[in-house]
Amino acid sequence: MECSVAQIAAMVGGKVVGCGSDRITGVSGIREAKKGQLTFLAQRKYLSFLNKTKATAILVDSTIIKPQALPCNTMKTLILVKNASQAFDRILSEFSTEEKKPSKGKISDQAFIGSGVKLGKNVQIQPFVVIEDEVQIGDCTCVQSGVYIGKEVSIGADCHLYPNVTVLSRVQIGSRVVIHSGTVLGSDGFGFEPVPGKLPKKIAQRGTVVIEDDVEIGSNVSIDRARFEETRIGKGTKIDNLVHIAHNVEIGKHCLILGQVGIAGSAVLGNNVVVAGQAGIVGHVTVGNQTTIASRAVVTKDVSSNVVVSGFPAQDHQKAKRLMASMSFLPQMVRTVSELKKRIESLEKKNT
Repeated sequence: MECSVAQIAAMVGGKVVGCGSDRITGVSGIREAKKGQLTFLAQRKYLSFLNKTKATAILVDSTIIKPQALPCNTMKTLILVKNASQAFDRILSEFSTEEKKPSKGKISDQAFIGSGVKLGKNVQIQPFVVIEDEVQIGDCTCVQSGVYIGKEVSIGADCHLYPNVTVLSRVQIGSRVVIHSGTVLGSDGFGFEPVPGKLPKKIAQRGTVVIEDDVEIGSNVSIDRARFEETRIGKGTKIDNLVHIAHNVEIGKHCLILGQVGIAGSAVLGNNVVVAGQAGIVGHVTVGNQTTIASRAVVTKDVSSNVVVSGFPAQDHQKAKRLMASMSFLPQMVRTVSELKKRIESLEKKNT
């Protein structure tokens, strides 16, 4: 795709500052961009790249810089928009060369499809897919090579299962769900009962997993089936790569679960919860709505709504920051206490 800066500005409702006739042939990050490419600037700390980048044009967040406040040596063509990141994402989709789902379905002769399977309109099934008995798949869903779908699974419309996804029996997936490669839905929950002198006894996991509409799940994610009823992921929730969600967990709507997070069994998360990278949540706790759990925090007890927590154990973020800052003073405090102890001992000897 090739178009002018002015055409791009029209796509995103932006204002051109500079030459609107410059031609754009691609998109890239602000550091890597070359001549002829479009990039974006959404944070003040990258303002120094206005003249360093080789990009022909830059989408700039209008909250960061105003035309009248531009440095006099700025030579780049800018497109001022309300949200540079969102505008760039829209343009990126236009320039993307990634293969898109076909509008018409095609079912490969090299796929295995069991009995009683019901496929909607325009479903695409690529080679080496295995679909067991009594599966239902909605309209315009794409199932890529190497995917395994167990018995009695239900998948809604407009879903996309990337290569080598595993969906085990009786899992329910809503519409417009995206699941990336290597993810496993419906594996057994980790349930074992200690037996003195013998191997631990496995506890049967008879429940299922329910994925609501508009969820996106990254690569190599494990979501375990419940022991009795269901593990549930709420509508609109987005899950990053390498996340483990244990049995009977309930995650609310529109949550963001970042990479390497672990959520133990029967934990409950409210709506619009953000769990940052490498955080952990122990089992049987409840996290309220609109709460943020900072990176590497460990939640060991219930957390109320509309708060930010961090640290181990997780607590109010401001308090946790003060405690962390005080840690740097500990070596000096130890030395001071040791010196004071020696002085006190010396004074006691003189007095005796």
